[in-house]
Amino acid sequence: MYYSKKNKRKSLIIKLLTLFLVLFIAVFCLFEFKARELIRNLVDNELEIQAMSSIDRAVSEVLDRLDVDYKELISVNTSDGGNVTSLSTNTTEVNKLKAELSLQITDYIKNDKKVTARIPSGAFTGLVLLSDIGPKIPVSLSLGGSVITTINSDFVSAGINQTVHRVYLTVDADVSLTCPIINYECSFVTEYELCQTVIVGSTPEVFANIG
Repeated sequence: MYYSKKNKRKSLIIKLLTLFLVLFIAVFCLFEFKARELIRNLVDNELEIQAMSSIDRAVSEVLDRLDVDYKELISVNTSDGGNVTSLSTNTTEVNKLKAELSLQITDYIKNDKKVTARIPSGAFTGLVLLSDIGPKIPVSLSLGGSVITTINSDFVSAGINQTVHRVYLTVDADVSLTCPIINYECSFVTEYELCQTVIVGSTPEVFANIG
């Protein structure tokens, strides 16, 4: 009789422990699934903001340091009458500027590689009223990626008998935020004006294009 009761009690404890373990695993899996969804929603916006911030600061620093001037990048050729006949690119200066910008942007993205996303614990309930309540849970992610920079130009009409020749930088970025088991990626293209000049008269027929 004594051993029978003891075995029943032991069997009950095992069943309770098993039930607790199953519930714990179920809650943990639900928490993990919800956490991934919340982090993805948060990171979708945060990733581009962080990358854009790094690129903005890198481009601003290079342009401030080099003090880029239109005449350093583009040679303007005129006729005897003063009309612009052709434009040509100073390839050496353009390549130097492009290399400097690419290097600085890449360095800034590497230096800003740690990003911490903070999720309010109330967001795990799935209830809108509780979504911003409770202590925030920090999730650390690493910022990385690559960029392709190109320097282009275009002509824009600026009124009667005037044309603006604009030289600009295009940054094509593929960036990602990762932690050991999750990876979020996004791609975007952004432009920065480097310099410009106003051409008075007709647009030149000859232009050795940048690229």
